[in-house]
Amino acid sequence: MTEKIITPSLVQTATVDGLYLHGFFAPTESKLVLLHIHGFEGNFYENWFVHVLAKKLHENNISFLVVNTRGCEKIKDFNTVSGENRTIGARYELLEESPLDIDAWVEFLSEQGYEEIVLSGHSLGNYKVARYLEEGKYASKVKKLILLSPFDKKASVELYAKTTVDSLLEKAQKMVDEGKGDEMITPDMESIVVSYKTYISWYKQDELGRMFEFVTKDYEFPGLKRITIPTKIIVGSKDEYFHTSNPEHPEEAMDIFLKHIPNSEGKIIEGAVHSFEPHQEQLAEEVFNFIKT
Repeated sequence: MTEKIITPSLVQTATVDGLYLHGFFAPTESKLVLLHIHGFEGNFYENWFVHVLAKKLHENNISFLVVNTRGCEKIKDFNTVSGENRTIGARYELLEESPLDIDAWVEFLSEQGYEEIVLSGHSLGNYKVARYLEEGKYASKVKKLILLSPFDKKASVELYAKTTVDSLLEKAQKMVDEGKGDEMITPDMESIVVSYKTYISWYKQDELGRMFEFVTKDYEFPGLKRITIPTKIIVGSKDEYFHTSNPEHPEEAMDIFLKHIPNSEGKIIEGAVHSFEPHQEQLAEEVFNFIKT
């Protein structure tokens, strides 16, 4: 068993497929802990709201663990337990592998004596934490879920590319079939740069990939309906990604969450953008109030 950590520390864990991941752990006397998962090209320290949130929770005796996943940074070389390096990062990440990362961090927390975990994600991290509830080895240890700035990937890409996701997926699959899956997509497909394999992982039209598909008016959101634990959704009214198909009315997308997730509550922070600037303190207060109850 790992030696018990009693002060805030940089920490390391290993996934079942051998990746070393790193994070920042701020334990307290309480066995209540928030585990936070970053967004696209993110990391455990870059967003300022993470610093504000860590301070708020630590001052109120709630432990906090913010971590890297295999999708951190644009392209990243990971050390492995075998001594070799693996190149992944956001441009090569597969979302279906994300439960392996969260599994490793939950195991780390379990070794510290934590059995009840609040799981939060930011931006693309929301897809990871939501699917963890279905695919994670330790999903039963997650007692509450927090979705920070979720977004509709399908609406964003179709507005950008001026065509359907299905046609773009056909193009990506053709490149994968030709052995070119690790090559980068062409600029006409998406404004961001990812590999063809990653593109398919992002946009495949299964229930987990369509979790936040607000653009489709008659979609029934089966993935949201299966979230049964208490859930808090927090977004900014000026979030440039949340409700891309109707950005002036974020309440429409919020209403979809509240309608389909059985035990949910939402908060739209007036004036905040995707990273919650300049309202990080209000975000921290919302998260704290949800956790403490």
